[in-house]
Amino acid sequence: MPVVPSGEPYVRRDMKPPPRTARVVLDRIDLSILEALRENGRLTYQALSERVGLSPRPCLERVKRLEQKGVIRGYAALIEPLSVGHDIIALAGITMRDPSAAARQRLERALCAHPSVVELHVVNGENDYVARFVAPTLASYEALTEAFLADPGFGIGRIHTTFVLKTLKSFDSYPVRDSQD
Repeated sequence: MPVVPSGEPYVRRDMKPPPRTARVVLDRIDLSILEALRENGRLTYQALSERVGLSPRPCLERVKRLEQKGVIRGYAALIEPLSVGHDIIALAGITMRDPSAAARQRLERALCAHPSVVELHVVNGENDYVARFVAPTLASYEALTEAFLADPGFGIGRIHTTFVLKTLKSFDSYPVRDSQD
């Protein structure tokens, strides 16, 4: 069973991104902790504290504070999509026909709850949302999008799909150092 930095067994935390809030002030040690955990989320507090130059207790307190403030949202394993049957990765631009708040809320709840939707963003421009979907086959992806389009309660006008042919760089984590410049 995977472990978190404390050495305790991994317990899945709600990994839903929090609403955007004011930037948290981070010092050099906080940034070092984040960079170390970004590179290896399974570090023990002992190893982490040695790496950032703190004793274990203050290091633990800093990590807990970063978790409480939502800077660290959780810990997870990075899984290769093909190895678990996700042969199709699709980037979908979703445009609303019915931009009412009720339709948007229904759609957002449905998309966030669907296991094939692995990422969802509200965007500006031509689309209202951009979603990353995974599916085992093209037919299953088509059935999924047809179901969303067919439900008038979701208010979708169009789904424009781009299929991933080859991933050159996958998302693992946000950069730590560059975001502070």
